[in-house]
Amino acid sequence: MKKIEIPASKTLVPREHRLANGRKLYYFPSATELVKIDFLSEAGSAYQPQPLVAAAANKLFSVAGGDMTAEQLSEFFDFRGIIVESNNAAFQSTSTFYTLSRHLGDLLPVLDGLVHAPAFPEREFDIYRRERRQKIMASQQKSSDMARREFYKTLFGFDHPLGTYATPEDADRLDLEMVKRHYADYHRAGDLDIVLAGHVDDRLLAAIDDRFGHDTPSDSQKHLSLHSSSLPFTPSHSQFSIPSSVQSTIRVGRILPLRWDDIDYARLTLLVTLLGGYFGSRLMSNLREDKGYTYSIYARTQLYRGVIVFYITADVAGSAANEAEKEIMNELQRLVDEPVADEELDLVRTVLVGDFLRSVDGIFERSARFCDMLGTDIDELFTDNLREAIRTTTPADLQRLAATHLAPRQMTVCRAGAL
Repeated sequence: MKKIEIPASKTLVPREHRLANGRKLYYFPSATELVKIDFLSEAGSAYQPQPLVAAAANKLFSVAGGDMTAEQLSEFFDFRGIIVESNNAAFQSTSTFYTLSRHLGDLLPVLDGLVHAPAFPEREFDIYRRERRQKIMASQQKSSDMARREFYKTLFGFDHPLGTYATPEDADRLDLEMVKRHYADYHRAGDLDIVLAGHVDDRLLAAIDDRFGHDTPSDSQKHLSLHSSSLPFTPSHSQFSIPSSVQSTIRVGRILPLRWDDIDYARLTLLVTLLGGYFGSRLMSNLREDKGYTYSIYARTQLYRGVIVFYITADVAGSAANEAEKEIMNELQRLVDEPVADEELDLVRTVLVGDFLRSVDGIFERSARFCDMLGTDIDELFTDNLREAIRTTTPADLQRLAATHLAPRQMTVCRAGAL
């Protein structure tokens, strides 16, 4: 077996600074002139009273606030080249600001105003609601979007945070006062996790502390988590027609009864990569290169807080959907029936090491990775396990995991589009 390993690196772990209110600030310093500031709140869709409320609160708080109108703030950001991004997940809402370090003196008072006194202007709310409605309507005509939504609804149920999705009617029902209440209840300044990356020095840390370090943390901050053991194992097969579609999206997968800190999950990462995690994977070789059914097919595991989902997805011509699904199941069964050759396993080790190194190649990539870890409640044991799995996993390990977790009979299948 070829010796291939992820090199150990202490730079994957952030430095910590204790704010005056006792909260930790995390930072990844570098010599770059850029600075990335992440504000993370336990304010995702699991906490919202109805769909779209959490996403609207996270998006709209940064469009106006303090003593700046939406027009003034937009001009302020554009003139300085400041980039603003918002991401809303099941549990965590994240707002990210990219700037040059020379603009921090101007930016921090503005961020102070946004976090502590957002305006939520009605005009911007109405624009947001209309745009979201249009996006939802457009996504209903995309086979890939429908297959993804129905897959997660089938796995978790529509009332579950990971199984629900928004409809055009939800956009119509979106209420500005409800959005404001969600922000006030869940985006408390004293409960923020702040992550910095880039040009971070003592002066910036002191300035952040001055602006955001004196808010009192909440004594009753919620922190929901999911548990795969409480979810029923019910494989199924469903189809959803989109009359205007000429293609079909196939999504195959299941909830895995594994924890993120289980070494078997790290070993399963090798198996899923071999199956559909790189261009030369078995699924790509079979359904794209050999059969010509699809341009792209891949397999992944998605790690949520307390739950791991395995899935395969591919867009195929409607006329090829049945055969494509059959070949996907054949490849899963092949993993159960046949041990992986040492040469193929060594190639997968190399692919995984390369993917990991690319994912932490820059300071901002490391910061984004750490923010994901905060949101999913994992730590560096995840990396340690992956390093150990790459070093020690055998073909027998992979065949055992395939039989236990990836047998075709265990899979839920959702197809959407041309039927």
